This record gives sequence, C-alpha cells and structure tokens, in this order.
Amino acid sequence: MTARGEVRSAEALGRMLQQGRLVSGLTQRDLTERLETNQKYIWALESGKNTIILERIFAIMRETGVRMYMEIDDPLDEPLHDIAEEPNG
Repeated sequence: MTARGEVRSAEALGRMLQQGRLVSGLTQRDLTERLETNQKYIWALESGKNTIILERIFAIMRETGVRMYMEIDDPLDEPLHDIAEEPNG
C-alpha cells in the first residue's frame, strides 16, 4: 500500500511513521533494535504523543504557512491514497 499525505499534527506524523514501519514489514521491536532505542519511544511517536518539540514544530509550521508532506514507498506499486489527514482535517 502506498500512501502520502500532508502532515499537520503529531498524530498524523505518527500514522505515517507506523504505516511506513508496517509496509517495511518491521515490528516495533525490530525498529527499536535497528535504531538502538526503546520500544516506548517508537510507540510514543506512532501514537502521536505530542512532545514539546513536535508541538513547537507544528506551531511554527502553522504560523509560517509551511507544509510537510510524507510518502511511503510501495514495494508493489499500488495506487496512492491519503492516510495522514482525514477529510476536513
């Protein structure tokens, strides 16, 4: 499944990161081992836990009109669909 979308919140960022991990066939444990971090950190990111740093980044983006887009590569080259933001989000 290929997905792309505008990322306007920590929750949307988390969804994209989680989908990227799943498309890559990795568990949270696999990813923690590759990144030499802990599973709680990966879980927090994927859950959209709003840290002060992310809160400030998204606030700056809103105030300055900056947009962030992410795309997950599809190994099967299927059609794209948007998962980062729900309609009217």
